[in-house]
Amino acid sequence: MLTHELANEIVTRTMDIVPSNVNIMNAEGAVIASGEKKRLFNIHSIAVDVLRTGKSISINPTVDCPSGTKPGINLPIRFQGKSVGVIGITGNPVEVAPYAELVQMAAELLVNQAYLSEQLRQNERIAYQLLRALVVGEVENERAFMERLQATGLDSLFLPLRAWALSKAHEQTFPKELGHFFQYEERGELFFFETRPEEKRFESFLQKNNCLLIATSGPVAHSFGTVASSCNIARAALSLYEEDVPTTEKRLLYFEETMLEGLAFEWQQSGTIQPFLALLSPLLASNQSAELMETIKQYFIHNGDIKKIANHQFVHSNTVHHRLNKIKALTGKNPKVIRELTDLFIACLLYQLNGIQAQGKLL
Repeated sequence: MLTHELANEIVTRTMDIVPSNVNIMNAEGAVIASGEKKRLFNIHSIAVDVLRTGKSISINPTVDCPSGTKPGINLPIRFQGKSVGVIGITGNPVEVAPYAELVQMAAELLVNQAYLSEQLRQNERIAYQLLRALVVGEVENERAFMERLQATGLDSLFLPLRAWALSKAHEQTFPKELGHFFQYEERGELFFFETRPEEKRFESFLQKNNCLLIATSGPVAHSFGTVASSCNIARAALSLYEEDVPTTEKRLLYFEETMLEGLAFEWQQSGTIQPFLALLSPLLASNQSAELMETIKQYFIHNGDIKKIANHQFVHSNTVHHRLNKIKALTGKNPKVIRELTDLFIACLLYQLNGIQAQGKLL
């Protein structure tokens, strides 16, 4: 409890305000901090008596001082009813007495403050571990997990909840005060957990704070064990749209708006995607593969609105028509037929997710 660092802090702060040397002895009576460095690590015999009796002891300058001591007052440093150390103030006890108890009180306050700070850090570490367990899918027992949340002060993280993913590239525009949202950060990723998702408080919170960021959500989780899946789907959607959201006006994408992307992610994870990738093989061999794949995506996202697609790609409408015809010629699928366009769009999503997976951006 009474570390060397804390003892040195007590000595430094105390000697800034009192005209005396100050010593701090640990629970064994050894000097662990002092204004007189030569006294460090010596056993202070009077401090041992203070620890044994729990009472202050004065050393009068008119009598012989016990070994390793000097005239002054030695007072116990109490924490939670126990003596955890001793603070010694060098000088004539008559002169030191007026401020001795104030010095003792200050030392005890610093010890208590250090304890509370350490408890806070420990709770933060446990909270981080619990949030990590949600993200990576390490929740084995729902009831036990809920009890740990309550014990750590995270009892306001309750079900159902929605996971949001956003890139750390947008961290600077995100407000520091998160209110009732829970943040988890690792490997360059940010996740936020929103309780009572039906109220859409996360969206309102961002709008209120004028946050210009891109965030995607997974499906609402009704058990702690399914939060990891929600995080994975949110991560996948963010990877697909982080650099290019479907519309510039909407920067928050709910799972309900990207369900097809979520389904593509599930297929990609299952590994049964070769038929879709084979569909794109002729297109990928083209020297316009990037433009053609982007045209497929934008044609789907903008519901076939040629003008919007042309504006988005900074090309003439005739160029869009030409690309659509080329897509049909290369793949045998007509983008103007909804069913065939859906096949092409899913194939593009799977191809993109495969590339993202290869870069290590998906679990």
